[in-house]
Amino acid sequence: MTTMFYQLVSFTFPDDIPNETRNAFEDSLRSLPGKIPNLEDVRVIRAYDDVNVTGYVSVFRSEADYQSYLEHPEHAPIGTLADRVCSQIRRLLLDDDRPSVLAPGQQDEQLSHSA
Repeated sequence: MTTMFYQLVSFTFPDDIPNETRNAFEDSLRSLPGKIPNLEDVRVIRAYDDVNVTGYVSVFRSEADYQSYLEHPEHAPIGTLADRVCSQIRRLLLDDDRPSVLAPGQQDEQLSHSA
């Protein structure tokens, strides 16, 4: 069985964000496969119960592939844009084998970021 590594991100947008800005941000997330090696798949999902939230799931074959994704030059502009247009960003990391890949104590500081 192949172990997969997942990043789940919840992007919360301010109430007054223009649709064009949000759509452009979501399109930039969808454009990452093919630009970043070892990024197996992505999903961009609008929340059902909160119109200001977009979910993002990215899939990797290993934690090392995830780390190389974070360091890839195509990833940096997405993070900069997210910090600019989102009011809150929450990140969750998991793999198929372990319930948590972060050591106790790191979870609170790494899983939530307010822009």
